[in-house]
Amino acid sequence: MALRVASRIGRRVRPGRGRCAQVPARVGLLAFTDARLIAAAHDVGLQVHVWTVNEPWDMDRLLDLGVDGVMSDRADLLREVLIRRGQWPAT
Repeated sequence: MALRVASRIGRRVRPGRGRCAQVPARVGLLAFTDARLIAAAHDVGLQVHVWTVNEPWDMDRLLDLGVDGVMSDRADLLREVLIRRGQWPAT
């Protein structure tokens, strides 16, 4: 939550000992993870992992914003999105 607040008021967040922020993509119908939150995290060297993203349009939105990881109940859809985007490793 501190990261979200800091991103809203333009303050630099002080990272803890972790190396990533694992945050919800949405809270109810509202997007929780946005460009400001991602920028604030990246500014202090934190990766951003979002959960739980089960819709392809939301996966695209978050990947376009620059998230570093996506957790989903629909790995099949996430794989399809990443293949379409050229972000799935070639086999």
